[in-house]
Amino acid sequence: MDLLVPVAAAMVSFVAAYLFLPWLIRSLRGTTLVGRDLNKPHSPLVPEMGGIAVILGFYVGVAILVAFAIPVSSGSLFFAALSACLGAGVVGLMDDMFRLRKRYKAILPFALALPLGAVLYADKNTSLLGIDIGVFMAIVVPLGVTSASNAANMLEGFNGLGAGLGLIMTSSLIALSLLTGAQEGLFLLFPLLGALVAFLLFNRFPARVFPGDSMTLFTGATIACAAIISSPPLKTYGAILFIPMVLEFILKSRGHFQAENFGELASDGRLEWHGRVESVVHLVMRCARLREWEIVLVVWAIEAAVCVAVVLAVAAAL
Repeated sequence: MDLLVPVAAAMVSFVAAYLFLPWLIRSLRGTTLVGRDLNKPHSPLVPEMGGIAVILGFYVGVAILVAFAIPVSSGSLFFAALSACLGAGVVGLMDDMFRLRKRYKAILPFALALPLGAVLYADKNTSLLGIDIGVFMAIVVPLGVTSASNAANMLEGFNGLGAGLGLIMTSSLIALSLLTGAQEGLFLLFPLLGALVAFLLFNRFPARVFPGDSMTLFTGATIACAAIISSPPLKTYGAILFIPMVLEFILKSRGHFQAENFGELASDGRLEWHGRVESVVHLVMRCARLREWEIVLVVWAIEAAVCVAVVLAVAAAL
């Protein structure tokens, strides 16, 4: 595949999200769709639902790919994946506006990803970990999408954290796709990459906008869908990239998923945590007294280490 079109799609996604975000931020100020930045002095109000810009930028970039690059033979699979991604994003928007219960954030992305599972089964793409699971693929796929979207949603709460993690994972999956020749997921990954880069410019410390569940659920679902519609090995590699999120799930389960990813602000601007460790960021704060942006860099480094290890292992095996 000529990479020029996906790269162009990433650039279009970047421009669309970057131009939309200032208007979105201005529009959200003074409304109820704002949240307090609890890791800052005086907990300033910051507009939420920035994920709308990521979704918008993504689909503008996708339009370029649909017009110039999507093979007719894989159209049904591609559009089923787009449906699953958008479904997760819509669930995130509903949660940002109406504060859905946690079980609904698990059930709804699952239901909205069922068409993707059905298409994979219809296409006889039913191999997982080297085993043909047959009709069970129609259930395993939506289960994977909702698990990935909610896993990405758990590890958030600091300026730039979720967007940066999404960028690292997306870039790594692009590298793995190019290494293995599994290019189907690139049609999702490049537009996501461009939109996340634009969003991070506004969400990095000190954040001018929060992502909301609309971004985190959408990003996790899109990364999962990109791996799912690719060749079987990439499904496994994609799952491994979520290891830090799996650790977050395990830690959160200790407190029945009630813990929040915030710190206690000290007088010198550093964040501390003296309670029970129920998050990866709690663990980082217990190990060292760091500023918010330093904590984000540590968690990014953990994810980057996992991704680099996977990419190097795959490259060495080829």
